[in-house]
Amino acid sequence: MMAMVLLTSGCGSSSDDGVGGVSASEARALNEAAAMLDARAGAAGDKGAGLNPAARIAAERQRGAAPAADPAQ
Repeated sequence: MMAMVLLTSGCGSSSDDGVGGVSASEARALNEAAAMLDARAGAAGDKGAGLNPAARIAAERQRGAAPAADPAQ
């Protein structure tokens, strides 16, 4: 019984867990990388329509524009 408790004690989640089995910092790094790729691919040419918020901000920074305030937040 004690061995079972010890084996499952490492299975809990912590506040640093991200989504999909990656840590929060790894998820943030992946989002930033995806935003840079979206910006480089020219997806930002239409003023960011259809981009996720991180990609839109990265695209605007790439073009030298300040990010617009998001009224939904």
